[in-house]
Amino acid sequence: MREQQRLDYLQAMGITQWMPRQPLPGVPAPRWLPEDAYAAATRPALTSEGGGHIAHPMAAQLLHEAAAQPSAKEPVAEQSKPAGTPAVAISDVASEVVADVAATTTSDLTPPRFELHFLRVSAAGVWVCDDAAQAERLAAFAYRVMSALQSPAGLLQAPLCFRWPFIESAHDDQSRPVALQALSAQWQFLRDQGVRYAVAFGQDSDHWLQQVQAPLLFRAASLSDVMQNAQHKRQLWQALLTQAEL
Repeated sequence: MREQQRLDYLQAMGITQWMPRQPLPGVPAPRWLPEDAYAAATRPALTSEGGGHIAHPMAAQLLHEAAAQPSAKEPVAEQSKPAGTPAVAISDVASEVVADVAATTTSDLTPPRFELHFLRVSAAGVWVCDDAAQAERLAAFAYRVMSALQSPAGLLQAPLCFRWPFIESAHDDQSRPVALQALSAQWQFLRDQGVRYAVAFGQDSDHWLQQVQAPLLFRAASLSDVMQNAQHKRQLWQALLTQAEL
């Protein structure tokens, strides 16, 4: 590569060249010593200098001449316009994603707190209360009622407790949807065992059993209200008599 071409390439790449203006002592004489690097860049092409060297057009000069023409800028602007279009679309998509994440973040993940005690009173029925202190009273009351309706009633199993949250952990998702999914699985297990109806005592029992679409034969605000009110006892009795198989 000729010295002039090497300088042209380096200057076009933006690399500053330092050259002596006069021959240095003790070194070979250079083939070309420009008086001004910028002046050399603007000289016309193919001009003959002393020593038989022909100055080739510099790449920087060609670039400057092309950049000086206004028609050369217009295609670049037109090409850059479509390139900006995907950026707007990406911005819109990013905004939607951020909105979805914000909606998910703001959703209530507080676990509901309740407990249900399932007492299997017969092959087809289960009584449910939401107070652990009333579980034993529920078993005694159910035994008397079922003994009056059918003889012998047989021994009743201990109530099955469903408590939520299942475990006290801040790392596990125990929100309302998860609680409903677990309770639905519990009720499906009872249905697979032959349970066809439920009797609910307490507001939580009534609420959560309805959430899993359990067929409620009878509901009451509490077990004490039924045991202390003759009208409520009559309603419970009549509801149980509608079942062909208790």
